[in-house]
Amino acid sequence: MIISMHIGAHCTNGAQLMRGLLKNKAVLAEQGVAVPPLAYYRDMLPQIMKKVKSERASPETQEMLLDHMLDIDDCARMVLSYEDVICMHPFIFEKGGFYEKANFKLPWLRNVFAGHEMEFFIGIRNPATFVPEAFSFCGPSVSFEGFLHGVDVEALRWSELLLRIRTVCPDARLTCFAYEDTPLTWSQVMRDMTGVGQMVPMSGGLDILATIMKREGMKRLRTYLHTHRPQTEEQRRRILQAFLDKYVDEDALEEEIDLPGWDDALVERLTEAYEEDLEKIEKMEGVRFIAP
Repeated sequence: MIISMHIGAHCTNGAQLMRGLLKNKAVLAEQGVAVPPLAYYRDMLPQIMKKVKSERASPETQEMLLDHMLDIDDCARMVLSYEDVICMHPFIFEKGGFYEKANFKLPWLRNVFAGHEMEFFIGIRNPATFVPEAFSFCGPSVSFEGFLHGVDVEALRWSELLLRIRTVCPDARLTCFAYEDTPLTWSQVMRDMTGVGQMVPMSGGLDILATIMKREGMKRLRTYLHTHRPQTEEQRRRILQAFLDKYVDEDALEEEIDLPGWDDALVERLTEAYEEDLEKIEKMEGVRFIAP
């Protein structure tokens, strides 16, 4: 069995991804793909990870967990999404690092499913919006300084995290997508996670696009896709981009950033560094990047 798991990062539509996949639960089951709800493993998976740590889980432990999670027979792939599997929001920059717990948490996770193939999916996001959004989930007891633990946000590079993941879990395939691209790539992210081809009908591929497009535009787009069914994913994205250019909701794109010491110049520098990092990630060995 292939275990396909979205491991984060935070604030990259992880909950939306699971909702979209669950919409297609019945269709995916026909393809031998199981999508257990997070409630099936939210508590049990971390417990088993702590139990096995650097040891491979026994066949009995793996079978027990899968029996608890699966609700279909003849399962070829199981799709999971748990953005807190590395850590929760307040600990992203714990001890001055950046998702440092990935160094041991992901090998623990890999050991839980040691008898199966595994692939990780990770969404990344411009630090200029990622940091403020992640901080907003930390609660009033956490100060911004306490959240960052002295980290220099201008030094943040997702490519360095991806390299660490590849190093500690070299046999787990790694696929990456950019949060900013998801209005156009969401359908492909869902299909790649589930391993189903373009001919399998799936709903939810326009869910992210709908959040930044005017209602009239979405209605026209759905009608157009129904009457002019695209033959390839590339053709589909060109259509989406054309409608987005015409019907984008500019208000929905506005992201107000109100953090101590942050100004437009910093946001611009962070954005420029992020774009350079994306170019590096697209060329990384062992990392598949879902480009728009």
